[in-house]
Amino acid sequence: MTRLQEQNLHILHQLTDLLAQLSAEVYTQPLALLHEHTIGQHVRHIAEFYQCLLSHPAGATTPDVVNYDTRRRDLVLETDPVAASQALLDAAIALKLPHTDTQLILEDGEGQRLMTSLSRELSYLIEHTVHHMAILKIALNSAYPSIQVPDHFGVAHSTLRHREQMAVGTEQ
Repeated sequence: MTRLQEQNLHILHQLTDLLAQLSAEVYTQPLALLHEHTIGQHVRHIAEFYQCLLSHPAGATTPDVVNYDTRRRDLVLETDPVAASQALLDAAIALKLPHTDTQLILEDGEGQRLMTSLSRELSYLIEHTVHHMAILKIALNSAYPSIQVPDHFGVAHSTLRHREQMAVGTEQ
């Protein structure tokens, strides 16, 4: 398993651990800090990006097209935290499969295309997911301070590593 697969799995597990703490009411409550969006809408968005990338068959002879703009926008994933957790677990299962760094074509909603790769897109999903997790952490800490959101939730791996290095430096 590659480092990118491991890092994606790590953040998906962080997210599913958080979802296990949330009631459907908290998950679907529009929050002022999120401009009246919900935790569920952010989680659906994350899950569907993984679905878009990981739904392509391995070993294709021509590059697959990935278009995040054409994701399903499945309302069940934004209203049911159990269904969202299952979608994230399905993504984790797909991530555990052997993958080669295949070439892909990234297409936006306007038909613009560019070459990319599975590794590049896995790297992008880490950054994208951590970004949304940071937003969720801020919203949950503000609206529901009783919900325990770990300090490392929504923090980039490089930032965590830097903090560890700084802590070691101050101990000496």
